[in-house]
Amino acid sequence: MIPIARIPVVAASVLALSLPLAFAACSGKDEEAAAEAGRQARLAELEQQKQELDTARAELADTEERLKQAEAGEGGEADPAQLRSEVQREDAELTTAAEELNAALTNFINEVAQEAAVGPGEPMPEAMQRAIALKAEEDMTLAREFITEGGDYARAIDMYTSILNYDPENQRVKDAIAEAEEGRYMSEERFSQVETGMTQAEVEELLGPVNLRNRREYLDQGIIAWYYPKSASRDAAGVWFRKRGDRWEVYRVDFDAVPAQGEES
Repeated sequence: MIPIARIPVVAASVLALSLPLAFAACSGKDEEAAAEAGRQARLAELEQQKQELDTARAELADTEERLKQAEAGEGGEADPAQLRSEVQREDAELTTAAEELNAALTNFINEVAQEAAVGPGEPMPEAMQRAIALKAEEDMTLAREFITEGGDYARAIDMYTSILNYDPENQRVKDAIAEAEEGRYMSEERFSQVETGMTQAEVEELLGPVNLRNRREYLDQGIIAWYYPKSASRDAAGVWFRKRGDRWEVYRVDFDAVPAQGEES
């Protein structure tokens, strides 16, 4: 059975960060100190939200793993239907929490930008720098989920690129873009590692997650096919699975399964 796949909702990722270059100066040092204390308190709340969100992600991953085991008959007395319901509930709660955190971080950054006395080329307030780093970390997590949950390298790369719009010197993001670009298209060398008899999990470990749009089910024939793009020309390599017992196994591989015009051979 194909594991439940989750496409993260990242409406907050498209919220534009507007960082004006110059702002009105504060009236005095005491006022600025009080303002900075308020920023630090609010930032601490946002950091706590981020920790709770990451904890929720770990809990969801654990529930998904228990569901996978239950569906494979390895979960003891665990009820797959109940676990599936838990996954859906936890996923919905996680999506809402992620949207709320992204919106709150964006608002906080813009509010600080409007309040702080920052001229062109001057350093940003420390709280603002930490908030930008926190938002970049969260957006990177969501971008990775596009790949791990849906095999969507293009959307992940777009999101990584959007991070550079507000955090242009983030080397981790630049490295992530390079890694995603490398994994986006299938090479013959990487594809040649797939062998008949492998499970879907083993193929995914070797080739990476397949894009949800590139999965085909021919259940009347008892076949599932995964297609991995080789270039922007829509040509793709193919892996076909047949079910043996309680698992799907590779029975055919073809690096030239789909020619450039996009029609399956």
